[in-house]
Amino acid sequence: MKKFNPIQSIHEVATAMNSTQDPDGLLELILDRCIQICGVESGSLMLIDEKHGVLDAVTSRGMNQQLLRETKLKIGQGITGVAASTGKAKLVNDVSKDPDYIQVKEEIKSELVAPMIVEDDIIGVISLDSNRLNAFTADMLEIVSVLAHQAGQIFKNLQTIRSLEQRTKIQATLIEISKVVSSTLDQNEVFDSIMVTMEKSLRLEKGSIVLFNKEEGLLRIVAASGLSPEEIDKGTYQPGEGITGKVYESGEPIIIESVASHPDFLNRVGYLSHFKHDPHNVSLLCAPILSEQTMLGVVNAFIVQNKHTDLKSFLDFLQVVASIISQSIKIQNLVEEAKKEISRENIQLKRELKNKYKFGSLIGKAASMEKMFEKIQLVADSRASVLITGESGTGKEMIANAIHYNSSRSENPFIKINCAAIPENLLESELFGHKKGSFTGAVTDKKGKFELADTGTIFLDEIGEMDLNLQSKLLRVLQEREIEAIGSTKAKKVDVRIIAATNAELEQLVAEKKFRADLFYRLNVVKINTPPLRDRVEDIPLLMNHFLEKYTKDNNKVVKGISREASKLLLKYRWPGNVRELENVIERAVVLAQDEILNEDDFSDILSSIDDLPENTAEVAQLNHVESVSGAEPLDLGSGRLTPGQLDGLDGRAMEIVVSEVESRLIQYAMKKFRYTKTRVAKFLGINRNTLDKKIKELNIEY
Repeated sequence: MKKFNPIQSIHEVATAMNSTQDPDGLLELILDRCIQICGVESGSLMLIDEKHGVLDAVTSRGMNQQLLRETKLKIGQGITGVAASTGKAKLVNDVSKDPDYIQVKEEIKSELVAPMIVEDDIIGVISLDSNRLNAFTADMLEIVSVLAHQAGQIFKNLQTIRSLEQRTKIQATLIEISKVVSSTLDQNEVFDSIMVTMEKSLRLEKGSIVLFNKEEGLLRIVAASGLSPEEIDKGTYQPGEGITGKVYESGEPIIIESVASHPDFLNRVGYLSHFKHDPHNVSLLCAPILSEQTMLGVVNAFIVQNKHTDLKSFLDFLQVVASIISQSIKIQNLVEEAKKEISRENIQLKRELKNKYKFGSLIGKAASMEKMFEKIQLVADSRASVLITGESGTGKEMIANAIHYNSSRSENPFIKINCAAIPENLLESELFGHKKGSFTGAVTDKKGKFELADTGTIFLDEIGEMDLNLQSKLLRVLQEREIEAIGSTKAKKVDVRIIAATNAELEQLVAEKKFRADLFYRLNVVKINTPPLRDRVEDIPLLMNHFLEKYTKDNNKVVKGISREASKLLLKYRWPGNVRELENVIERAVVLAQDEILNEDDFSDILSSIDDLPENTAEVAQLNHVESVSGAEPLDLGSGRLTPGQLDGLDGRAMEIVVSEVESRLIQYAMKKFRYTKTRVAKFLGINRNTLDKKIKELNIEY
């Protein structure tokens, strides 16, 4: 047998300690050198298992491995056990004469044991055996003791390294689980991903998430690793039943080192069938899932133990996972509550919209409006396309709302889009959607308005502004009831009712080749024209009162009404902006009002518009001709000259009559010119308001 220099061996081990990346291999190197230095046949390096009070072989040479596993020496028993207990090395050259010797192999004649001591703690032993008597010397004992000390240090380092590696893996796994939780609100997806991540990253054999089902009053598996659907279905427990039920009931985490031999383990799911090779070496870790003071369930994991497994670290990890699951459930509950609240709000909003746009809420008593309301009622519940025409501000969108919310589609989406407000190059994407990468800036798939409106209604305002190319795509939707997103090669069926509106003359656009005739006929199945406000003057008082009440309430103002003079002014104005302009004028007047009654001064903006209108020449001519009294020649005040005959007819009253007539005509002219706004009339005449009122009374001017 080759002889090894002991000093060289110690140096070799010390050098390897500073350079090796394989601590397990280093322990084997030490045992090999001990055997070679002593020239013996067998040996083993054992660690103390404090929990069970035995020695556990880490590596061995020339020994029966099964025998080592089955014959675990207790600390304090046998030559090796005594050395592990006392921390003293021992050399026995004839084991038959040592009372502590316990026979492991018949051929063993001599034994040498050196304890592994680190920082005054005995962590194991190196045990060498020989088939010869007197095989060992005192020098050998000293050398092996030095190497045993090195082995102890190596093992301590190895424990630290493995602990760090395990913690690093655990931290990385927790980061992965956190990413999963933050990436989706689907609770089942979160649970499944947690189990998959635990299995892949930490190589946990089996595991499950068990939650309490309030309706059933049972704990039930909701996600699992390594179980079939049939096995998962079996996973139900009463609170307090089995290990899982007891952890749920107590709220305390637990480590079961050998689950197969534990009396509370039910094996209801059939876990042990997955560990047939060594069921007694399988540990079960359970951690409660707790939200504030409420128990939600249990997360558990099965681990096949090896000599390096740190179950405590795994249990700490499992408790963090339980906390993450708890937060996920809490978030899900908040999301569900938010969904319910949104659903309640949607239902309430739909009710309000139905009330707002019901036929009785549309304002108008003019014959043209009554006729329009009748047509809306007839067409609302059909599938026919509707074309709403009329000037800007006549309420085309409100009519579209009324049609939708009084139809069988009222519970489904109502999507609105203004074709004139979106650039041509973006309108196609807005209407039909696009696929990721179909053009620059298309970083994700996007649904178009037609897809969003499926089973409901889409309102296309300002349809006359649509590009001819898009008109052909819209025609396809009307004809085929299908859409195709930009970048897609697959058409999708949609069930959408189309309501279009325009203030343009589409017939003229068709004649000018600016609007497709076939699309016009498809849209113009039912045509509803909204009359301008100037053609239904009788509706102005109704609208005035409606808007006054609305904006008084919205702005928390105390405005009780509109003066007679102001009402006359609003009735005489031609309202080129129709109902929208009237609404804006009333709103502005209410917001800026300083009195409880709105008067002419509160509508100064439309007064300035009236000032810009051309003068009524008939009224001016009437002012310039004043008839004389007593059948005398008529007075032509417009010419600036009076004949002697005219003056003779005014004998004694010339000044009074002429001045009175001129004042009366001037006041009447100004009153008409400024729509009976006395403040403006007085300013035009150069007198104050009180003087004007006095003159009107003295001259008996009616208006």
